[in-house]
Amino acid sequence: MKNFRPIILLIFFLLLFPLGIYVLVDTNMHKKVIKIATGSKNGAYYSYALLYQEALKKEGIELIIVPTKGSVEAQKKLLNQEVDFAFVQGGTENPKVLALANIAYEPIWIFYKDTNITNLGSLEGKRIAVGEQGSGINPIAMELLDVVGIDENKSQLYHLSSSDAFEKLKKDEIDVMFYIASANAVLVEKLIKMPEIHLMNFEASSSYRQYFIKRNQYYEIVELKESAFDMKKKIPKEKYLLLSKTTLLATYNSSEKMLRLLLKVANDVHSKVGMFHHENEFPNASMLKMEQAPASKHYFQEQETYLETHMNFWLAQTLNNLYIFSLMVLLPLVTLFAFFIEVIIPVYTLYTRRKINAWYYTVNDIDTGIEKLDLEELKEKRKVLEEMLLTMRATEEIPAIHMEAFYTLQNQVVNILDELNRKMH
Repeated sequence: MKNFRPIILLIFFLLLFPLGIYVLVDTNMHKKVIKIATGSKNGAYYSYALLYQEALKKEGIELIIVPTKGSVEAQKKLLNQEVDFAFVQGGTENPKVLALANIAYEPIWIFYKDTNITNLGSLEGKRIAVGEQGSGINPIAMELLDVVGIDENKSQLYHLSSSDAFEKLKKDEIDVMFYIASANAVLVEKLIKMPEIHLMNFEASSSYRQYFIKRNQYYEIVELKESAFDMKKKIPKEKYLLLSKTTLLATYNSSEKMLRLLLKVANDVHSKVGMFHHENEFPNASMLKMEQAPASKHYFQEQETYLETHMNFWLAQTLNNLYIFSLMVLLPLVTLFAFFIEVIIPVYTLYTRRKINAWYYTVNDIDTGIEKLDLEELKEKRKVLEEMLLTMRATEEIPAIHMEAFYTLQNQVVNILDELNRKMH
């Protein structure tokens, strides 16, 4: 076995050296800069992105935030590969985009000044800001108005940005503005605290929800409690029921590892308790209207591995890949190597020694029966041994591992020939 030690060491080196190189290379084989599309800088999406940016920096990733007019435009940027990820408002999903998870509720806020306004039906004939084209609020506002039969023929519809709609509502240049955002949005807090501006209460929210469910469209119902924004001033002064969509984190063609990292960050950001949801309610993959990315499915099966919890994310992914690689490739190789050591080598040893064994049996047979041979038999055996010795000395195909036994057998033949010669004389 000593002759096989260099081979064994070489095999181990050939197995371990590539693994070391793989760890060094794979740990750094990922994008260092990614982009995410948000809404305007005043919206909740942008605030989320800032939190993502801070968390990703710790993992060696620079996140560039790309503001847009809203969810529709953000998804166009995804499909054009101008960004890697985007926040998408429920109800505006593009079927070509892949969903990672729902990350928050986004209530539909309808603010107005006219106290005669009480519900959607009372918006007929009013000046209504329905959001600019490309925003997430625009298709939702049009959908809700369509339910009560309001269109541009019955009311004046303005395609304004949220900030422009806010300014015009303050100046009485419009009567109503639709807005979709989390309760943390700066504009929501400004509007809710203005005494001359009112929030529409969706008292018939359950009816609206059931109406849309029949059409395979989904709204959630959230409850804004009295004094939720300011306990001292009791803002708001009453409880409100609001229809709500969900915000989704989406992608188009990002790598599985980057998707998993974004979901990990999303979990850190959105799992905390919020005004309209319980702790750990988000992120989730419930009732997604877009196809769910495979990496997202894997994430929700096992949110955080032991390695991801205790070390750098990228090193954890590399070691996990090595674990899978070892099960699929290395384990079979080790098994094959063990088979080689325990079976192939002994078989090879026996096979390559077959000539020596054949000579040995012949020599041993002559040696054990030499005392019983007559003269003619002695001459015959001597001739056999002399021819065998010549053959052995002319043989060059004996492996090094058998050389000691080979020369020992030759010496034994010479000794037996000497014994035969003595007996013949």
